[in-house]
Amino acid sequence: MDIVKFALLLPTILLILIAGVYLSVKLKWLQIFRLPYALSLIGAKRGENKFSSIAALFTILGGNLGVGNISGTAVALKTGGPGSILWMAIIVVITSAIKYVTCYLSIKNRKKKNGRFIGGPIAYMADAFNSRKATIAFLVIMMIVSITVGNLVQVNSLSIPLDMIDVPVITGGITMAIIFFIVAALSLKKIKIFISATIPIMTVSYLTLCGIILFKFSENILPSLKLITSGFFTTDSFSFGLSLGLIVEMLTIIQVGTLRGIFATDIGLGLEGIVHSSIVPKKNNNKFIIEQSLITIISPFIVVFVVFITTMVLLVTDSWITDLESTNMCIFAFRKAMNWHYIDYLIMAIMFCFAFTTIFTWFFCSKQTIRYMSMNDKYTKVWIVIFTAIIPLGAISKVQLLWDVADISIAALLFINILAILKLAYQDPEVFTMSSRYLKLDMSAKLPSDTKSQ
Repeated sequence: MDIVKFALLLPTILLILIAGVYLSVKLKWLQIFRLPYALSLIGAKRGENKFSSIAALFTILGGNLGVGNISGTAVALKTGGPGSILWMAIIVVITSAIKYVTCYLSIKNRKKKNGRFIGGPIAYMADAFNSRKATIAFLVIMMIVSITVGNLVQVNSLSIPLDMIDVPVITGGITMAIIFFIVAALSLKKIKIFISATIPIMTVSYLTLCGIILFKFSENILPSLKLITSGFFTTDSFSFGLSLGLIVEMLTIIQVGTLRGIFATDIGLGLEGIVHSSIVPKKNNNKFIIEQSLITIISPFIVVFVVFITTMVLLVTDSWITDLESTNMCIFAFRKAMNWHYIDYLIMAIMFCFAFTTIFTWFFCSKQTIRYMSMNDKYTKVWIVIFTAIIPLGAISKVQLLWDVADISIAALLFINILAILKLAYQDPEVFTMSSRYLKLDMSAKLPSDTKSQ
């Protein structure tokens, strides 16, 4: 399975790295130099549609900061070593420009159906490949990824630690399914308010607990940082006189770092385009599109910070060298640092929120993709039933198998979406020209809004 997965994923990894560098250069590394301005759109009054933009940002973070994110860090340490985390951070910075372009094209090509805006990668697939079959292919792949990445992996990562507190794993899956089905009946506005309130609370709570652990094991921080930097480039294979082994080992580390970076931030998967396309603008112009696209570059940096802190917790407590896997490794780290009877339940509560918001974000995005194809409520109702029924299966599935399937399905979605945005950007470089005009403007200046979005 490892050889097959490596062969299937390597072309996609190369494609996303090439696309990340190409788009970053064309956009003059906007994701770095315009990050402060992107933050100002959230924190200041200058941003149009401020509340909707904040809700969209938190919805995307809800999809990014899943329990699979935490367990994924543990998986990365096991398979790629501490150095893979540094590769992940670098790759996220380079490839976050893909989020910007995806959102720009999604809003630019969105459609208004029954008074609602619906967009995302599915809105530009037909134009990119000159075929409706590409749209259908994206829909099918999106549904598969939503089930694997946004559903089964999340429930599985949440259910694994239940054994440690003597609760049957299937209980976690059934409980999640019931709560999900109830919340799915709420209006979109209420769901966004719920996620917007939950994300900050659970993130601050988790980082506070991590801060306590790092303080308690402060003497291990510097050795752990050295472990990360030394693992960035590995020379272990040279001790065996195998230069080819070194190359394979390095490719494995980079592959793990890339996949975990994509898995943690959802770069290239199109979630940001779907969520931000649903915002009803005060003025439907290029300024709105640019601002919403800029806001999408914030979430990868937040996620990288959370992943880095999680990595440090696992390293300083030596949890990563245990025989434990996935979420259990994280639970072990907290148990080792905090001799408190209720710490297991507190961590489980936080992870439940992480998992739930991720599941719901993926469900929303897959539902919007279905709605783009047909506004018939019959299809979305069937999707709710299918999505809910699958949730308990994640609790009883094997960890490695789920991650392998998730990685392969992510690769398929990435491949089709990145090819589409590269082709469209080459055919019509409007995203570059408009962004270049924006980059040359003073912070207080206004973006020309003479061109209307569709």
